[in-house]
Amino acid sequence: MLPNRIASCGAKRSLHVSTSNKDFMSWFKKKQTAKPSVPIKKTEEVINEVESGARGAEVPLSRLKLTEDFFIGKNASDLDRRERQSRINEIPFNVWRSSEKLNSSDALDNILIESYNSTHSRSQVTGIADEKLALPFTDLAFKFHFSKAIQSATGTLITDYQITRLQTPIAFRDYLLKEVVSGKLAKFKDSEPNAIELAKGNYSSDSIHVVEDVRPHERKKRLSKILSEVEALEREAARQAVEEARQAA
Repeated sequence: MLPNRIASCGAKRSLHVSTSNKDFMSWFKKKQTAKPSVPIKKTEEVINEVESGARGAEVPLSRLKLTEDFFIGKNASDLDRRERQSRINEIPFNVWRSSEKLNSSDALDNILIESYNSTHSRSQVTGIADEKLALPFTDLAFKFHFSKAIQSATGTLITDYQITRLQTPIAFRDYLLKEVVSGKLAKFKDSEPNAIELAKGNYSSDSIHVVEDVRPHERKKRLSKILSEVEALEREAARQAVEEARQAA
C-alpha cells in the first residue's frame, strides 16, 4: 500500500517541477544588462527647462536624409536639350521686321511708295515726287499703319517721339535718310546710348577742331602696321650690330 502511494505522489510531483538553473551568477548578469529606467519628471520641471534653455545642448541635432524617393519629376539638367530646342523651333514667333539693312535712297523711295499705297486705299502714288507724300496724315489710323509698314520693310525701329513729330510721309523719308542711310545709326552703341557724335561738318568756325572718331577695325589696322614697322627696325638694328661685330673682329 505504501509503495503505491509513494509512486502516485512522485507522478503528481513531476507535473509541477521545472528545470532549475544551477548558475548562480546569471542573476547578477541580468541585473547588469537591464536597461536603466529614466526618471519621470513633472510637467512643470520640463516646461521650466525648455523655457530656460537648459536642455538645448542636450537635444541631439538630426538632419533629414533626402533620397530620390522624396522627389517627383526630373531635374532640369536631366531634360534632353534637343527636345527643348525642337519645342522652341515649333513656336511661331512673330518676326515682323525685315532682316535686310537699308543702304540706299532708291530702296528707301520704293519702300515709302509701297507703304503708302498699301495703307492708303483712297489714293495711290507712283513716284517719290508726288505731292500727296508732302500732305499731312489725314488720321491717326493711317499714320499708325504707315509707320508700322515702313518700319517692317526697312527693319528699323522708329521711336514714338519721332513718329509724333513726323507729320508727313516725306518727313519719314528725310528722317530715315539722315539717321539710317547716312550710317549715323550704325555708330550708335547700346553701351553708350547718350554718347554725342561730333563731325567736322557740324562746325564752320576755324577755331573749332574736331578729332574724328576712329573705328575699331581702323585702330587694329594702324596698330598692326606700327608693330610691323617696329619689327622691321629691330631686325635692321640687329643686322647692323652683327655686321659691326664682324668688322671689329
